Amino acid sequence: MDNKQLAKQFFENLFVDNDKAYEVLADDIRVNWPGFGMDDIVGKESLRKFLDEGGPDRVLNLNIHNLIEEGDTVIADGRIITEKDGKEETSHFADVYKIKEGKIGSLSSYMVFDKSKEK
Repeated sequence: MDNKQLAKQFFENLFVDNDKAYEVLADDIRVNWPGFGMDDIVGKESLRKFLDEGGPDRVLNLNIHNLIEEGDTVIADGRIITEKDGKEETSHFADVYKIKEGKIGSLSSYMVFDKSKEK
């Protein structure tokens, strides 16, 4: 599996088939959402717990605009529509994946919540 396929397997399956999403992550993965004022989440199980407790209930739509690979770095950007507690939320994102030893070793996810429909 090439680096783009690793990233694609993760983001296409997150909140859809989490076991398939998490199988491409390194056990010691480091994840952050810069700009949210939080510490890195370290470890696959810590990430799973964080997303299970605070993530959406399901993905309604995912559009990837670009998927770019340069060496061990993959960048994906696009839009995702999710649902949590019956409420839809649209986010625009750019994710930077660093691959090490055939697994995703780190992820920085830059997210902007779509406020265009709010008055």
